Amino acid sequence: MSQRYLVGSLSVMIAISAGCAGAGEEGERAWDEAELGALVATTLPPGTLQSGVVEIASEADLLGAVTGNGTAYIHDKSQGAWYFKSGNYLLGIESFTQYKQDLDQWVDLGTGDKVAPLQARVVGHSFHGQGWLLPSNGQWPVPTNSVWVIGTNGGTFGMGGAPQGLPLGTEVFGSMQTYGGALSTPFLVFDGSTRSDSSRIRAAFSFNASTVIGGHSAGSSSARRIGLDVGLKNVWLYGTPNYSRGAGAYLKNETSGSRTMRAEVINNNSDPVTNVLTNPFSLVSLAWGTAKCHDYSNWDYKATAPVTVTCR
Repeated sequence: MSQRYLVGSLSVMIAISAGCAGAGEEGERAWDEAELGALVATTLPPGTLQSGVVEIASEADLLGAVTGNGTAYIHDKSQGAWYFKSGNYLLGIESFTQYKQDLDQWVDLGTGDKVAPLQARVVGHSFHGQGWLLPSNGQWPVPTNSVWVIGTNGGTFGMGGAPQGLPLGTEVFGSMQTYGGALSTPFLVFDGSTRSDSSRIRAAFSFNASTVIGGHSAGSSSARRIGLDVGLKNVWLYGTPNYSRGAGAYLKNETSGSRTMRAEVINNNSDPVTNVLTNPFSLVSLAWGTAKCHDYSNWDYKATAPVTVTCR
């Protein structure tokens, strides 16, 4: 059953629905409608979050907290819900994890003095800045058959550089580099960390042949590994370290064992991260998560041409 899901004017809702490329495809929902379920209340474990926290008394204060703050955690004290506002997205946090970084920069999840989301869900968005679509009435969009993997975003669980219009209900996970930052990027070589990411994310999400998965930066390396391990045909890789720029947007087929992945590779001009794994000494460029040429917010998700061209 689909229900109306909005905060804001009808004109904003229609603009978002009309502007979102590919709405209605498998794994996607129109931005003005979504199947709703109960929000997820979660408990923050001991440790230090890597961004500031905004406390709100109730859901009625959510819009003000989102529009009045930059990157921040938002805690709804009355409902026990936690959110993370990053870029054009509002994530509803389903679970947290403690973590620590070893001397060799490998990241251990499940123990440590730092805390970040382990799994989250897209519950709100401002599509090209046209106004925020946010949860209401104690409900979130239910999970859809869509996964997004975050990359190196300054060591935070952030959506910086992500394209516009990820479907409501998309499940969001971090790569090792999401938690470890630039110092952990050498583990991308030879799928050192992405195999671990793939195992963790596949244990948390039931992938099938119709699942849509995407990722940005180091997160695209983990999305690629999952695509190969499962044999997915609807994979979207933005600014990926694994492949060359090509024509900017092109189809890539790759086989691992008996499984073949079909992926769309999306690259801005002069993206410093593109194909960087061919030269591991250049892995430091993966730290440039906010660099202009590595930002894909000028693309709509699952489009093969940017809304605006950057880095000519």
